[in-house]
Amino acid sequence: MGFGKTSLIVGREEEVIQVDASRAKVIKLLLAKGYSDDIWTELVHSDPDLATRLSYAQIHAQRKTALEEFQRNLTAGKSEAWWQEFFERNTWIFGYGLNYKFMNTLQSQPSYGGVKVSGAGMQKGDFLQRTEAYIKFTALVEIKRPSTQVLGKKQYRNGAWELNEELSGAVSQLHANCRTWEMEGAQSVPNIEVLLEERTFTVQPKGILVIGNTNQLTDASKRNTFELFRRNIVSPEILTFDELYERARFIVESTKHDSEPEPSDNENDAPLGDDDIPF
Repeated sequence: MGFGKTSLIVGREEEVIQVDASRAKVIKLLLAKGYSDDIWTELVHSDPDLATRLSYAQIHAQRKTALEEFQRNLTAGKSEAWWQEFFERNTWIFGYGLNYKFMNTLQSQPSYGGVKVSGAGMQKGDFLQRTEAYIKFTALVEIKRPSTQVLGKKQYRNGAWELNEELSGAVSQLHANCRTWEMEGAQSVPNIEVLLEERTFTVQPKGILVIGNTNQLTDASKRNTFELFRRNIVSPEILTFDELYERARFIVESTKHDSEPEPSDNENDAPLGDDDIPF
């Protein structure tokens, strides 16, 4: 048995922390003793850049997990309700690509109006969104399924394909919903008050339709029919699920470096491992 020095600290049990050489164990011990808020407050105060990078790391990890879930379920046959709930949990997916305006969800399953005197006929949608700036504008989103067919089963003539009734019906539905929201829903007194507080306005609201998958476009005539159709309508903007997935992947990849800590000049400052992040 060797001999050496032993340092003893006398104090109340709840005040004493035995420091291990491993920083990860120190952090875990502090967290276990309920000091997580104190650690984070001190970290923000003493090294705000590191605190910001750790926050970005958490957001990036969450988005990466959601992206993997998105990819897994593109071919899983999930229902429209499942996809609506998924996008409601991950509204960041609609963040880029919509004319390069950041979109925030105002309301899921919104009522756009259209109620008759009898109380019937209410028009509802999947998401009411808005652009993000000092002045904001509303947009309406409808969600179908990746497996929803965008084209019919046969060619119409001269290389042009019929449109699937799900696609044409969804476009008509969004036209009606946008009109109803502009003329009725956005003009109701309770909605006006809420929207004005948020500096949000409705001017010919944009419609966004997420439907189908480009893997359905198996030859030139199908690709031409689908692309020419969506390019030549003003609204809604039509996105396929795989296109939306690629946009989400771009967001995750473009924010990856925001979460990476800058290299330290001190060789003793080894980077924190995954288990070291205190949240």
